[in-house]
Amino acid sequence: MSFDDEWNQLVAEADRRREARTRLESAGGGGRGGAGLADADFGLEDGPVRSKVSGIRRATTEARSKSKLADARAAGTSHSGWLAGAAGDDCVNAWQRRLHGLSDLVEDAADALTEAMDQQIDQDRSTAAGLRASSRWLEGA
Repeated sequence: MSFDDEWNQLVAEADRRREARTRLESAGGGGRGGAGLADADFGLEDGPVRSKVSGIRRATTEARSKSKLADARAAGTSHSGWLAGAAGDDCVNAWQRRLHGLSDLVEDAADALTEAMDQQIDQDRSTAAGLRASSRWLEGA
């Protein structure tokens, strides 16, 4: 997603939240207060979180594919007089195992973030449904 697309999405979300807040504020002034809540957005927006998670995944995938030191001997042949290819291979292999392990941790964190966000959104929807049901009951009382 380009910067402009993400910016436009965030502006649209802010406008929608402002409209929802206006509906909530006007509903508090009397009359049928719960009527304006039917379309109010009580929840967490998943778009920005999913966008960041997607960026994390893209960056880790690109990083894995851009490894320039996969073979220290091959790198050594491009530099005349480099005789430490075997030891370099061991260092590079250990370093890449560590980087891949860290990359796996980042991807696990992205998965956990997505799962936590989904759970929060589900909880928000449940809370909103309960609030709406209670407001309907109060209107009828």
